[in-house]
Amino acid sequence: MNKNIAVVGAAKEGKTLFCINFAEFMGARSLCYTERSPSGIGRGVVSPATARELMVDPGPRCNGVVRSFAVNLLQRQPQRLALVDTASLKEQSPLPHAERKKLVATLQALREADIILHLLDLACNDPARIDFSSEANRFLSSYCLRHGKQYLVIGTKCDLLNGRKGMIRHFFSPDSKPLFISSTTREGFAQLRHLLLSKSGCFMVQ
Repeated sequence: MNKNIAVVGAAKEGKTLFCINFAEFMGARSLCYTERSPSGIGRGVVSPATARELMVDPGPRCNGVVRSFAVNLLQRQPQRLALVDTASLKEQSPLPHAERKKLVATLQALREADIILHLLDLACNDPARIDFSSEANRFLSSYCLRHGKQYLVIGTKCDLLNGRKGMIRHFFSPDSKPLFISSTTREGFAQLRHLLLSKSGCFMVQ
């Protein structure tokens, strides 16, 4: 069984590091990847350590690249996950031409996905970014409801909170049970793995 998982969010949410570290957590000793950019399609195989060195915060060289990491799970029934690291959503309006091309690539990844993970930086206190993420959340949740896709909101960088409220009070009510993760410490990864591999699939977390 195959699952296509699109990882979306604004810039600086940690999408690339999450994809690499979660794939490694799932058992990938090497990462088979496919990347699509304005210059074409590329493929390769790298170790998680090399991927972190080359792909996390590499500067403008990888700006706008949509990259898919394949993870083959050895279980009773073999399963393949594709973690799709999408181009960052931008709050500019209107979008410049170059940014519109990146948005088209991200929208294509959403259309092809079975599951959409929306990452939110819990430590963010920038009102503009919070408002934009809220708008993106409304769009994504509505889109997934209309098209029968599974949608999960994930609070990232929980290791950086240090008592600050940040994004928490804007997206997660006190009586909700949101999923918080840290791509650095891998906190929350086991719970996410359970959600993704369960027969009932993901659920919407607000």
